[in-house]
Amino acid sequence: MRRTPPAAILGLVLVASLARADERPVRHEYVPDLGSDEGMLLVSSGGTVPGAIVYDGDVLPRPELARAGGGEPPMVAGAGDGREREEPGRRSPSFRPDRVTHLDGTVGYSVVFSPQIAPFKRVTALDRVELAPDGTPTLSIADPRRERVPVIGAVGEAPDGLPRDRFWGSVALDFREGALVPLPSVAPTSRILTLEAEPPVVVEVWRDGADNFYASAPEAGDGQVRVVFLTDAPRSYFGRPIPDAPVDVLAHRFARLPPSVQRDAEVFAAELTLTRTARFRTALETLTRYFRSFEESERPPENRGNIYLDLARGRRGICRHRAYAFVITAQALGIHARFVQNEAHAWVEVELPADGGWLRVDLGGAATGLEARGEQAPAYRSAAEDPLPRPPEYEAAYEAARRMSGGASRPRPGAGDGAGGGDGASGGASAPSSVPPAPGSPARGALVLELDARRFDVFRGRELEVTGRARGDGRGVAGLRIEALLRASRVEREWLLGVTVTDESGRFRAVVGVPPDLAVGEYRLVVRTPGDAVWSSAMAR
Repeated sequence: MRRTPPAAILGLVLVASLARADERPVRHEYVPDLGSDEGMLLVSSGGTVPGAIVYDGDVLPRPELARAGGGEPPMVAGAGDGREREEPGRRSPSFRPDRVTHLDGTVGYSVVFSPQIAPFKRVTALDRVELAPDGTPTLSIADPRRERVPVIGAVGEAPDGLPRDRFWGSVALDFREGALVPLPSVAPTSRILTLEAEPPVVVEVWRDGADNFYASAPEAGDGQVRVVFLTDAPRSYFGRPIPDAPVDVLAHRFARLPPSVQRDAEVFAAELTLTRTARFRTALETLTRYFRSFEESERPPENRGNIYLDLARGRRGICRHRAYAFVITAQALGIHARFVQNEAHAWVEVELPADGGWLRVDLGGAATGLEARGEQAPAYRSAAEDPLPRPPEYEAAYEAARRMSGGASRPRPGAGDGAGGGDGASGGASAPSSVPPAPGSPARGALVLELDARRFDVFRGRELEVTGRARGDGRGVAGLRIEALLRASRVEREWLLGVTVTDESGRFRAVVGVPPDLAVGEYRLVVRTPGDAVWSSAMAR
C-alpha cells in the first residue's frame, strides 16, 4: 500500500526564482515535483543544526538543550543483569530466559525520539546464542568490538540509497559508572546527523557488531550530560515486502548455535514443518504466525528441563519469551535474527535477503498498559503495511490492551507498520500511538487549501505575499494554522518563512520575508496546514 505523502510537506508546490534586488533573475533548469517519497524535511534555523524537522503535518522543533536531569531515568554505564526486562537506563550484555509468563500492572517507558516510536526504541540488541555454565541457552553480543560513528551533517544522501526518515533524540547520559553509556537508537543502521551536548562537551558515538550504540564524553568526567541529536532510519526497517530466497542464504552472517541447541531447535522447527531447505518468506511467515499466537499466562509451560523447548512448545509468554524462542529457532534455520529490548518491550529484527536490510518484527506481548514518560510527540507511521501474519491471539491481546487504555484512543496493533506493544507496551492512556487510528475512531474531515496565485518571481531579502482560502465541506474554515515555507529543490531542506491563521471566512494572508542569504536559484514554495481536531492536514490545490 503506497503511503500518502506526509501532510507536513504537502502543498501546492510553486516555483519561485530568487535573485538579488539589483540583479536580473538567473534562469535555471526546471526541477520537477519532488514527489511523495521525500519523507521528512528540515526547517533551517540559520546554522548547521536545523531548527525543526517536518513530519506528517507537524513541525517538530529541535528538543530543548537543557541540562541533564529532566525527570526521566538517564542512560547509565553500568550493565543490567540480563534477567526479565531491562532496568531503565541500562543495557545487559546477555539475556537469560525465565518462566514468569505474565505481567501485572503498567510498565514505564522513557520517551527519547520524536516522532514517537514507543515502545520500540532500541537499547539492547543481542545476536549470539551460547550456553551458560548450567547448560541454559542464553543470548549475548557476538562481536563487542566498537567502531566510531561519525556525525555526518543534517543534509546528505544515505550510502545505501534507501529512503530514510529523520527523528530527534533527546536523552540524559550518566557517566558515573563508566566511560561508555548506551545510546538508544531507532534502527540498526541509523546514522547520527547532528549532535549537541549540555554542558558543551565533545560526545563521541560508537557502535558494536550487533548495532548497539554507545556514547562517550571524556571531558564530562563522572557527571551527567544532556544530548540532543538528529538521527535517521530506513523506512524499510518498519515494514516492507518480504523477498524470497533460500532460508539460509544469510547464515554466514552470524555465529553457529551450540550443537545441542542446534539439534533442539531443528527438532522444534520440524514440528512447524520447517527445515533448512525451506524458502525464506515461508519460514519467516510461519515463525511469525506461530510466536504471535502465544498467550500471556500466569501458568507457565510445564518444566521439562529444557527452557528453550518448554517456552517454544508451550505457546505461553510475554514479549521476551516469544522473542527469545523465535531468535533461537530462526538462527537454527539460517535466518539472521536478533533479540532487541528496552525497559518496556522486546521484539526481534531480521535481516532480509537480496540486500533488503533489517526488518523490525513485533511478536506482541502482555495485555497491559504502557506509561510513557517524557515529551509527547506525534506517532511515527510506517510507509508499508505489516507484511507478516497477525493471528487472532495477537489481535485479541492488543484489542484488550486498547480497551484498557481507554478505547478508541489506542489503535489496533500491526495496522500499518507491524508495530504493537509487548510487556506492557501495547497500551496506556499516556502512550502515543505508533499506528493508524482504530476502526470506529473519529476521523477528521477533508480539508482543501486554495491559493490565489500559482507562480511568483521573488527577490532575496524582499517580501512575498501569499493569499488563499481553506475550505471544508464547501465552506470556509476559521482558525487554521497556515505555514509558508521555501524548499530547496535538490536537497531535503526547508526554510519556514512565516505562519498565519485563517479568518472567519477561511481566508488567509501571509506577508513573509525571503532570507537574504539564500543561494540564487529555483525553490519551491510550500503552503500547508496541519489542520486541527476537526479538519485534517491539507495542501493547496
